Formats: sequence, C-alpha cells, structure tokens
Amino acid sequence: MAKLTSKAASLRRDVGWFGSFAMGYGDVGPNIFVALGVITLFAGGGAPIAFLVAALIYICVGAAYAELAPTYPYAGGVHVYALKASNTLVGFISGWGMMLSYLLCISLFSVAAAGYLTYQLPILNYASITVMGYELPPVGVVASILTLILLILNYVGIRYSAFFLSALVLLGLSIEAAILAAGYILKFRPELFISQITKLGGDIFHSDVSYLPWLNIQTNNFLYAITLAMSSFIGIESIAQAAEETRRPQKAIPKSAKATVATVTASALLFTILATGSLDWRIIASSLQNPVSTLVNSYPLLGQWMTPIVSIAAFILCYASSNTGVIGLSRIVSSMGRFNLLPRWLHNIHPRFRTPTRPLTILGPIAILLALPGDIPFLASLYAFGALLSYVILTYCFIKLRNVAVEDYRPWKVPGSIKYRGLEIPVLGLLGLVGTSAAFTLFLIFHAAGRNIGLAWMAAGLASYVIARKLSKMKLISRDESLQIAPMGYKMKVAVLVRPYEDLDVVKSTIYHGCDRRFLLKLVSVVEANGSDADLENLQKRVAEDLQGLADSLKGEGYEVEYKVVVGDFEAEVSKMLDTGEVDMIAYIQRRTGKAVIEKGHEQQIHRIMTAYPGKTMSLRRVG
Repeated sequence: MAKLTSKAASLRRDVGWFGSFAMGYGDVGPNIFVALGVITLFAGGGAPIAFLVAALIYICVGAAYAELAPTYPYAGGVHVYALKASNTLVGFISGWGMMLSYLLCISLFSVAAAGYLTYQLPILNYASITVMGYELPPVGVVASILTLILLILNYVGIRYSAFFLSALVLLGLSIEAAILAAGYILKFRPELFISQITKLGGDIFHSDVSYLPWLNIQTNNFLYAITLAMSSFIGIESIAQAAEETRRPQKAIPKSAKATVATVTASALLFTILATGSLDWRIIASSLQNPVSTLVNSYPLLGQWMTPIVSIAAFILCYASSNTGVIGLSRIVSSMGRFNLLPRWLHNIHPRFRTPTRPLTILGPIAILLALPGDIPFLASLYAFGALLSYVILTYCFIKLRNVAVEDYRPWKVPGSIKYRGLEIPVLGLLGLVGTSAAFTLFLIFHAAGRNIGLAWMAAGLASYVIARKLSKMKLISRDESLQIAPMGYKMKVAVLVRPYEDLDVVKSTIYHGCDRRFLLKLVSVVEANGSDADLENLQKRVAEDLQGLADSLKGEGYEVEYKVVVGDFEAEVSKMLDTGEVDMIAYIQRRTGKAVIEKGHEQQIHRIMTAYPGKTMSLRRVG
C-alpha cells in the first residue's frame, strides 16, 4: 500500500543531499577529462603526485566548507563566512574572485562539452559563424548554444536544474566506473607505473610558463603542474551556493561535502594512476584534447568499443560542471546583493520561479561571449585565480570563526584541533591555509596571463565596490552587515504518533502545550493491515484527510508540519523512521489510565521502542 505524505509548500528548499552532492561533484569531477593531458604534459610521469598534492589541499578546503556551510546556511558561500569573520571589504574580495571562477567555469566546461559532442556528431563541425570578418569555430558556436540552454533551465528554477544535474552525474559516474574497471583489469601494468612515477616534470620548454631561473626546466614544469592540478579540484563551493535551497542543510551539506571530497579525490587519483601505469606519459601528454579517449582506445578487446562511451561520459560530466557554474554564479551574485556587497537590486528573487534571475540575465551573456571563441587554453589559464584567492580567505575565516564564534551551533565539526593559549586551531584548517597560500603564490609566479587578467579583474571590482558604497553612503569597511548572518539553530524533526480515530482537538491541544515551534513536526499514523485492501485504502485516505486538516490548523499556529500515513506494523514502521534518520525523535501522547490498561499491547510496543532507542522518545501529557 502506498504511503500518503504531504509537506509544507516550499519553492525554495528543493535540493536533497544527493542533489547537493551532484552540485559539488558536477563542478569538480569532470575536470579530469580536461586536465589529465595538460597536467601530464607538465608533470611527466609524476602526474599522480601532482594530483595527490592538490587532493590533500582539496580535502582541507572541503572540510572547511562541510563545517561552515551548515553552520551559516546562506546562499553565497565564502563571502558570507568572510563577512561574518572580518568585514565587507574582505567579503567583497572573496566573492568577486569567486564570481570570476564561476563565469569561467560556465564557459570552459561548455566548450569542453561541445568538443566531446562534436567528436561524436561530426556534422556539428559545420556550425561555424563569421562575425565582422572573424570566423567563430564550430565548437564555440555549439558551446554558446549549450550555455544558453543552461541559463534558461536555471531561470525557471533550482528544482528542475538540480534534478537535471543529479541525473547527469549519476549516469556519468556509472560510465566512469566502467572505464576504470576495464582499464585496471585489461591494461594497467604496475611495473610501468613504478618506472614512470619518479620522473617528475616534463623536459620541454613552454613559452606560456614564467620559469624561475634558479630551477631546472623539469622542476619548474612540475610546480606549474601542481597549480594546474589545483585548478582541477575547484568547485566544491557549489554545495554552499545552494545552502538556502537545500532540505535539512544541517545534515545534507556535511554528508554531501564529504561524499564529494571522497568521490572526486578517488576519481582523480584512480584515473591518473591508471594512465601512468597503462601508457608512456608522453602519449597522454600529446593528447591534450581527448586524453581519456586516448587511454581507453588503448584497451585490448574493448578499446574501440568503449571510446565513444568516453566521449559521452565526458560530455555529460562537463555539461553538468557548466550547469553548477550557472547555479553558483547566480546565487553568489544574489547573495552579495543581499549583504550590500553589490547593488541590492541584484538580490531580487523571481516571484514565480523563486530564483535569482537578474544575475542570469546580466552576466549570462558574458559567459556566452567567453564561450564563443572556443579557446580552452585561454579559459583554463584564468580559471584558478579567483578560486584560490577565495580559498585562502576561506581557510583563514574557518580558523578565526572557531575562536570568535565559539557559541555558534555547528551541526558538524571538523575533528582534530590544536589548543594553544586559549585558541583552537583546527589542523585541517591550518594545513588548508598553508596549502592554498602556497598554491596561490605558485599560480601568481608561473601564470603570467592569469595573474595579469586576474589582478585587472580584482582592480575593476574594487573600483566598482568603492563607487557603489560611496553612492549608497555606506562605509567602505563595515561590520554592520555581519549582524545579518545568524548561525543556524538546529531544529529537531519530531514524529508525533497519532492513532487512527484519535480525537484531533485533543492532539492539537497536546502539541500546542507540549511542543514549541523549534520542532519540525511530522504527524504520523500507522494503519495496521487487519482488513481487506478496500477497507485499508478507505481508512488510509480518511486518516490522511484528518491529518491534513490537523496539519493545516497547526500551521496556522506557526508550526512547520508534515504528515504521513503508512500501512504496516506499528513498531517496525516507527523503528524504520528512527533508523533511517527520517526523524530525530518520536513523540507519543500519553493514554488515560483506563485506556492504557485496555490498550496494553500498544503500550508494550511503545515501551520496547523507548528501550531500543534511548534518548529518542518523548512523552506528551494529554491535554483535553
């Protein structure tokens, strides 16, 4: 028999934990399809080591987000934490830098997705357009169309976008798993991996690298490869961007962040180890446009058959990554407007779709224009600047908030800390601050184009920030806005057990006197299967109608209420809700003395549940 459920109408919190995971993985996971070849080009046989160094830093960044995002579940991410820990100027710098990364994420991965799509559908290679004497390449034209589709999709709401992204990521992960399994079974050679892993750095001079004169070419190239590997891990902040649209963020965000870190780290390392142990690293390095396809094509027996699958997986995941860029860009701009870091007009939420549409209409065309040339090297050279700058600020704020916001409730706390002279320094936060600072310094040293354009972007942003604050007659550096950022107060989800045929006025009075509005209430009736199917269905519908009326009445009193009617064994169904985490506690209404004697079997079931789940049951004194 089907369950009957109802939830309070909400157009905002439409993203579950897997949707949140899909945003994080969708923004980071596809990077391997773009980065494997170019990182191997610079790192040589030491590509897995370059990825490992970047992965360790990424773990620290992911841990910071896993703690901060559910503590301060506001759309936007790092600039919210910077504003809370410091002031408006630091908040603006971190947010403006992340805006650049999101713009480039949209364009870069739309171009990458278009490249794999045109590989599978050669007819698209005729889609070039000439504008003012300049011929736009087919891949750029296709990428701009893909970007436009994503902008429209996100305009109509996060729910549709999150579902779309979850489906893409699930399919892409399945294909990735097949590629890895086949590769390690059919192609991987441990002796080749061991012979190549010690060859740190390629020996070719590259004009786009700012070499340090006191280091040899191989060492310079390997350090440059580490900065590129860091770029391949950018994106977990997408989970924080949709914090206000995530259901039960106090549980969903830590779970999705940890799952993203584990999955992305495993995927990146498994692919690079497989490539290093399957082919000469120079072959992978020479396949910048399609390194994973080159790897898979070398598989005996299955290579030629699986190569098209690689292109499909790469298209799916790259397009998903571009989609998370759209989500992140719109949410971060809207959030910065909300906290007066950008004009407040940008915070406007569409009355029908309940999404921040103005950032999409203003900045979306910029992403389309960036995609039109189809220039992956140019986009990739700029990608890491803003994100690495923001990560430095993030890890600093993570450490500071541990010490200045001690009383704030943290649904999940990163384990391991050093206590010294009254300070608490999380170990992963300290390692993250050192690691991100070192990576950002290396980026500034080796990436001349990224450094110059990135600094120009920041200068333009700071100028606009000063002008906007002056015109609004607000202080350039202020902490007033931080008062808007209150930590989450944890709301426990309590299942109130309502017997069929219960007096609903008594239930309402009992809840009103026994439960305050900090609880998220779930009215639950379990209908035991003792009659015919028709009788059960009629009873189930009648009980559902009663609970719906009770829920509506309680909502009028200011409660957040859902209801659920299920057919089954009472004790088993209640235990299932507690075991799965569907609710945090159950509450039962005490029976009158005479009733308790008559319904002794039911009271025994309640007693067994209380014994099996100590601390997860509460007794409500009957009122009325």
